[in-house]
Amino acid sequence: MSSDGQGVLDLIFEHGSINKAAAATGIPRSTLQGRVRKAKEDIAVDGMVIQPPSSGQIPISELVNRRIQDYAHKKAHEDSRSLLPVQMRDSLPIGILHLGDPHVDDDGTDLALLQSHMNLINATPGLYAANVGDTTNNWVGRLARLYAQQSTSASDAWRLAEWFIGGVKKWLYVVAGNHDCWSGAGDPLKWICDQNNALYMDTEVRVNLKFPNGRNCVINCRHDFKGSSQWNPAHGPMKAVFMGVRDDIVIAGHHHESAYGVIKDPNNGQVCHAIKVASYKVFDRYAREKGFKDQHLSPCCVTVINPGLPRSHPDAIKVFWDPFAGAEYLAFLRAKHLELDPPTV
Repeated sequence: MSSDGQGVLDLIFEHGSINKAAAATGIPRSTLQGRVRKAKEDIAVDGMVIQPPSSGQIPISELVNRRIQDYAHKKAHEDSRSLLPVQMRDSLPIGILHLGDPHVDDDGTDLALLQSHMNLINATPGLYAANVGDTTNNWVGRLARLYAQQSTSASDAWRLAEWFIGGVKKWLYVVAGNHDCWSGAGDPLKWICDQNNALYMDTEVRVNLKFPNGRNCVINCRHDFKGSSQWNPAHGPMKAVFMGVRDDIVIAGHHHESAYGVIKDPNNGQVCHAIKVASYKVFDRYAREKGFKDQHLSPCCVTVINPGLPRSHPDAIKVFWDPFAGAEYLAFLRAKHLELDPPTV
């Protein structure tokens, strides 16, 4: 019997099976099975046996170990992002200006108002910025045709995004909206935020502001919380609180509407603030075509957090739809705090 691959295959074909070939030739069945496996790896062509190249695949044991390591890295990432600690330098009151969907490249966006709010953040001690998502229109795929309906090109849109993110000097976080997520893995906004020391999170973020006096405040921001109601524009974030999200500030954007609900946890007295913030995109052709109701109070809101009061106090967090009024209140609180407790030299 020929020992080459083709001879083994011919032998088995002649006898009908490996078992019958082993019985007829006296060759152990295991030996024939090994030769068959080798024959399948080779390619027989008219008397020639061609050895194909290796598959290029890593051994299965290495693949399994790599997948285990990848999962460990993924788990560490997910665990660390579930609640991000933010250590505050002092226990003075602070404010957060929550910027509604900016859409900086849209013709219907009030960019002058956005710029004034950016300047307010930079000029006000203790006031920080947060972005609920949709920094640009970022039309992709079939929606890319909509660039023909606005005066700003795609390249200029990213220049405006750089101007906006880089123009704010005190970012708490930037959340990706659905328009931002259309970029996929190669999101330019992430690179822009990295260059400007701004925390960028996809669709959601939870931060725990930790003050030296032991007080803390948890902010839970998503571009959108699941759930809607024709009777209550704040239904999404309020539903999250009612279903168990016991964070101090639960805030979202997406629908370009302003709404606010205050909910007290009956078990521990904690006060939760559920907020929907609108958009700097004031004139929206899509909303007009769909007949959406105008629920726009302000493109943003300011939450002023007073760490000198317990979480159960109704004035521990106050919400202002006029950011300039919120900044004035924040300055008043900080000055009052410094009068009562001046810093030691």
